[in-house]
Amino acid sequence: MTNLRTCALGPILALAVLLLPGAAAAKEDESGWSINFTPAVFFPGDGYRFGGGADPELKYTLDLGGARLSAGGRVGGYYAKNVFGVTVMPTLRLMVPVGPVEPYVAFGMGYGWLPDTGHADFATISRLGVVVRFSERFAIGLEGTLQKLDHSDFRFPSLGSMVSIDL
Repeated sequence: MTNLRTCALGPILALAVLLLPGAAAAKEDESGWSINFTPAVFFPGDGYRFGGGADPELKYTLDLGGARLSAGGRVGGYYAKNVFGVTVMPTLRLMVPVGPVEPYVAFGMGYGWLPDTGHADFATISRLGVVVRFSERFAIGLEGTLQKLDHSDFRFPSLGSMVSIDL
């Protein structure tokens, strides 16, 4: 239970900050489909080698005026902690645009698998990030992520870039 509270504290605080009064409202309806691509690099430490991964995500965003809510699905492949892992899950994302800058918090729950060991279990991902929109269809940003595969050592934070293309 302590781990659940610890993992949930960051996204809850981020959500509270994003929903503070005074956030700028969106100028036009930005509802629609998009695809995100998030490459990440994991630095060596504690006896582990360099790692990396990527997790493309297809999502639909509903413009709520001052905020945007997205629901989607993602598939991730990672080499972290000297092992390869795969995750598949639905995701939810809340964005509060302030001009071309869009801070967000995201969360996903689903299935994770470590092919080398055969371990499969419940997987989660929590993200905090910000993107800058350069056009109606293209944005890039930076995000911090915490991923975990239950009942395994496959738990790691990462910092990576994010590219979003509206379809």
